[in-house]
Amino acid sequence: MEKIYRYSSHFRSFLNKPLKVLIFCNIIFAAYLFLNGAVWRVWGLKRDQSTIQDQIKKSVDQSKNLDMQIRQAKDQSFIARQAKDKLDMAGEHDLIFVFPE
Repeated sequence: MEKIYRYSSHFRSFLNKPLKVLIFCNIIFAAYLFLNGAVWRVWGLKRDQSTIQDQIKKSVDQSKNLDMQIRQAKDQSFIARQAKDKLDMAGEHDLIFVFPE
C-alpha cells in the first residue's frame, strides 16, 4: 500500500508540471506516429509527389515538342523536304544521276 501511495504522489507531482506533461505527450505522440507508419507514408507521398511533378514537366515538354512537329508537318515545304530526304524522291526540276554498279 505504501508503494501505491508513493507512486500516486509522484504521479500527481508530475501532473502539476505542465511543461513536463507537454514534453511527455509529445514523445508519446511521436512514438505513435513512427509505430503507426504515418510518418513513413507521408515521406513516401512527398517523394512520389516530386517524381510525379518531374513526369508532368517531361510530359508537358514532350507535348510542346509534338505540337511543334505537328505544325511543321502541316507545312507543304516540310512534307516535300521529308519526301526527298527519307523516301529518296526527287523534285520536278531535280537532276538524278544513276551510276551502274
